[in-house]
Amino acid sequence: MARYIIKFGGTSVANIDRIKHVADLVACITCEGHQIVVVVSAMAGMTNQLVGYTKSLCPLLTTPEHDVVTASGEQITVGLMALALQQLNLKSISYLGFQVAIKTDATYTNAKIDHIATHILEESLAQGIIPVVAGFQGISDHNRITTLGRGGSDTTAVALAAALNADRCDIYTDVEGVYTADPRVVFNARKIDTISHVEMLELAAQGAKVLHPRCVELSLRYNVNVRVLSSFHLVSGTTIVNEETLVEQTSIRGIAHNLSEAKVTLESIHPITIRMMADLFSTLSREHIAVDMITHTNAGHGLKNVLTFIVNKEDSMRIHAKIMELRSIIGFDTLAIDPNIVKISIVGIGIRSNLEITSLVFQTLADHQIDIQMVTTSEIKISLIVAHDHMTKAINVLHDALQLEAVTE
Repeated sequence: MARYIIKFGGTSVANIDRIKHVADLVACITCEGHQIVVVVSAMAGMTNQLVGYTKSLCPLLTTPEHDVVTASGEQITVGLMALALQQLNLKSISYLGFQVAIKTDATYTNAKIDHIATHILEESLAQGIIPVVAGFQGISDHNRITTLGRGGSDTTAVALAAALNADRCDIYTDVEGVYTADPRVVFNARKIDTISHVEMLELAAQGAKVLHPRCVELSLRYNVNVRVLSSFHLVSGTTIVNEETLVEQTSIRGIAHNLSEAKVTLESIHPITIRMMADLFSTLSREHIAVDMITHTNAGHGLKNVLTFIVNKEDSMRIHAKIMELRSIIGFDTLAIDPNIVKISIVGIGIRSNLEITSLVFQTLADHQIDIQMVTTSEIKISLIVAHDHMTKAINVLHDALQLEAVTE
């Protein structure tokens, strides 16, 4: 008998008909003799609606009351899912995060899981009951409801799989798996059959929307086997595997893109020193503003000295204000924030050591007259910043040049 955690996202439980459909899927798996724990998100769009309610009263989402409100969406779906399973003559009980005792820290709206008490779920499974657990929810040591932030239900599912020593965590969504690129941008993008945890983590971190990076990081840390499947179409999906199971060769898995970032550029006729950068980035760190892809060029006194880095667009206004406060300390002449960029990342194990791939990427973009504003590399990725207007063309020509339409495993 295998033990599976099965998670259904918001689109999969968007209405009563969809809930009945996924209940049928669960029933089929149960009939095979497996132990099942179901994790559900709120119905599609409900969490955004609840967040809107809280923002209308208090724009700063920092209090426990925000989490009380936004966690309520999952309470509806766990009850409905348990009812749907019961109508199929299956024994099922719904559990909220605090009932399972998913213990978290007190970082409201973005809590981290500290510990999961499994005895309640183990007792249910031993009695042949299908537990339906609310994703996204937890409870702090102060006995207050918490929520886990973006991708919270996926995080709940993987954390439960680790805590319960599940054989696998299946995450059902509205896509058929992980693709070599966003199918909405690249018409000949192909579904990937298998991908390593490390590659999936990089794709997720660079903008692929299938799984949240936090969920993939957990699966990597606790060696949880994960499958991404569609609840709309019965296809094999994508399996996330250990890196050791893949042969040691360079293999480009996919291209991710991120439209949620902006480029910050400071220019000065005076050299930008390491002390100035330390003051700047320490200030941004205290404001919990993440920085990526830093480049620094000192041309000398009287010439243009430049510091450039990438931030989240949502932080742009705060960044502008904070940097202007530091102007007398770090002494720059101009500050520019450009939101009209896209970060394109090519991901695959061993990519940095394969010079042919690096050469091909640059040659392809040069042939199509697409300028690169910034570039960084790591062992498993090449990330490029290009103008937003060139996004679709750049991703498609790179996808073709790297022959990713042939990638399926």
